[in-house]
Amino acid sequence: MAKLDLKLEGKAAVVTMSDDDNKLNLDMCDALLTMLDRVEQETDALTLVVKSGHPHIWSNGFDLDWVNARLAAGDKDSVGRFLVRDMELRMRLLTYPLITIAAFTGHVFGGAAVLSCCFDFRFMRSDRGYFCIPVVDRGYPILPGTRELLGSVLPPWLLPDLILTGRRLTGLECAAHNVVSGAYPNEELMDRVMAFAAGLNKGRQIIGQMKQVLNSRIIRLMEEDKTILRKGDVRV
Repeated sequence: MAKLDLKLEGKAAVVTMSDDDNKLNLDMCDALLTMLDRVEQETDALTLVVKSGHPHIWSNGFDLDWVNARLAAGDKDSVGRFLVRDMELRMRLLTYPLITIAAFTGHVFGGAAVLSCCFDFRFMRSDRGYFCIPVVDRGYPILPGTRELLGSVLPPWLLPDLILTGRRLTGLECAAHNVVSGAYPNEELMDRVMAFAAGLNKGRQIIGQMKQVLNSRIIRLMEEDKTILRKGDVRV
């Protein structure tokens, strides 16, 4: 199971991903979903902060070594389960009854960049790290739910640029385009994030209801995407 640590700071649940460069595979998706359940059911936290234990990487996206090893072993079913589980993780975050904050202490690549768009707010270090969605270089298709999700965070003119070229954005560029709420030097980042989180003491019930409405179109499209993935029509 992937390594995740939980610490409560006031009404904020701080989850640290400590699985090397935190690539997304079946174990990581399962671990994150289990942690989301734990925070909701076993704490009275009102905000969720997810950061990385790696000094330069939040997450390097899909674990292609794991994917390729599974495919080489003829285990296409595990890869299919991973893709569905990843979609379920996105949907869980989009409807999660706590305000969610992603604290990027470094690179946010590929599937991790997509996942980060499911958080309500994002902050990034300004002195190191890139936000990048290199699907064009990996040969990944963009499903309708993913496109709708990215379009809810990225400016309309910027989305085609990032998708078609795989261009990397620095923290300062992300802040300038409102992809993140702020970009700060690494030594300031978590203090800024936690100060922001401390001012978000909103009730779980109303937050959950609002997210269901705000993200209803994305969720509907992702449900349709899950059907496509279960049929095995999309490859990695």
